[in-house]
Amino acid sequence: MIWSIPTLQDTTIYETDPYRNTGLDQILELRKEGDNSTGDLSESRILIKFDLSSLSSILSDNSISINNITADLKLYTVQEFEVPQSYNIEAKAVSNNWVNGTGYLTSPAGIQNSDSITDGATWKSVSGTGSLNWSDITTAGTARAYNIETGGGSWYTASIVSQSFNFKTDDTLSIDVTNIVKAWHTGSMTNNGFLVTFKNSEITTAHWPKTVMQFYGSDTHTVYEPQLFINWTGSLYSTGSLSVVTYEDNPIVYVNSFKGEFLKDKKVRISLGARPKYPRPAFSQNSTFATLKALPATSYYQIKDAHNDNIIIPYSDYTKISTTSAGSYFDFYTTMLYGERFYKFEIKSIFSGVTEYFTSNDFTFKIVK
Repeated sequence: MIWSIPTLQDTTIYETDPYRNTGLDQILELRKEGDNSTGDLSESRILIKFDLSSLSSILSDNSISINNITADLKLYTVQEFEVPQSYNIEAKAVSNNWVNGTGYLTSPAGIQNSDSITDGATWKSVSGTGSLNWSDITTAGTARAYNIETGGGSWYTASIVSQSFNFKTDDTLSIDVTNIVKAWHTGSMTNNGFLVTFKNSEITTAHWPKTVMQFYGSDTHTVYEPQLFINWTGSLYSTGSLSVVTYEDNPIVYVNSFKGEFLKDKKVRISLGARPKYPRPAFSQNSTFATLKALPATSYYQIKDAHNDNIIIPYSDYTKISTTSAGSYFDFYTTMLYGERFYKFEIKSIFSGVTEYFTSNDFTFKIVK
C-alpha cells in the first residue's frame, strides 16, 4: 500500500542572494552556475519539510512495523536548462528547525542585504534577520558546505542519501529517503525536513555545466506539489471456495458496489469481481454470468489522473491486489489525490507468464472534499 504526505513547508535558498527568502514561491530550484575560469561557483538548495505526526497511527492501523516501509521523496519537474548527461542529487536530514517565510525570488527586486527585513530561511540563516545563522550551528553530527557564501543549511552528516539520474529519463525527481524517515520515526534524528542539493563533490570547475532544475512547490496552483510517499507490502491471498479466473476464460474484471465518489484523506476499498467473458452453459438456478471468480495472485492496480492520464500510483509490489473468499479487492489512501477531480484505476494480471490489462469507464471515480 502507499500513503502520501503533502508538503508542510518549503523554500529555495540562494548562495548568490544569501539574504533572500522565497518561502511563498510556487517554484523550487536547484541551480548551479558561476565562472569556470575563476572557480567563482555558486548554487541554490531546497529546504522541504513534511508532517509525520500521523505516521504512527497509519502504521498501527495497517499492522505494519516501521522496519517494513520504504519512503520516497518526489518532486515534479516544471522545466530544466542545460542538464548534464548524468548527475547526482542528494537529500540530507536538516539538523536545525527553520521557518518557511513569506518572501519571493523576484520581490523585492535586486540583491538583498543584511539589513533587509526577512521572515524566513535564507542561505545565511534559519529564519531571517536576527535569527541563528546556519554557520553558527555547532551541534555534533552537522556539517556545512559553501563556495562563495558561508551557510546553505546544516545537516546530519550520517543522513546523506544520493541518487543518480540521467538526462531525459524521467520528469519526476524521486529519491529513496527510507533511512532518514525511519530515523525520524524512532527519534534518533529530529524531523526538521530535507535539504535537497546537487552532490557537493561535483560542484567543481572540472564538473560544472551550468544547470537549472525547477520543480513545483507547495504553493503551486497545480496538482503537482511535492510528496513524501510511504510504501509497504502486505496483500492477502486466500481464495477459499472461489476458483481463480484463467487466461483461457478471456476474463472480464468489474467492480462490486462501486459508488464512484470518495472523500479526500481517507482509506477506501475497491471490491473487484472477475468472470469468464463467455461462460460455459450449466444447468443451475443461478446465471453463469453471476459466478464470481478470484483474480490471480499476481494482480496489481494503478491509479491515473482521468484528465491527462498521468500515473499517480504506478503498478508495483506495493499495489498488489488482495483476495479473500469474498472476492478480490484493494485499499488505497486518497491523500495524494485532489478534491473535485476525477481519477481512474487500471488492473494488471499475470496469467502463467501472460500479462493482461483491464480498463473500463466504470473504473473512473471522483474525489470530493
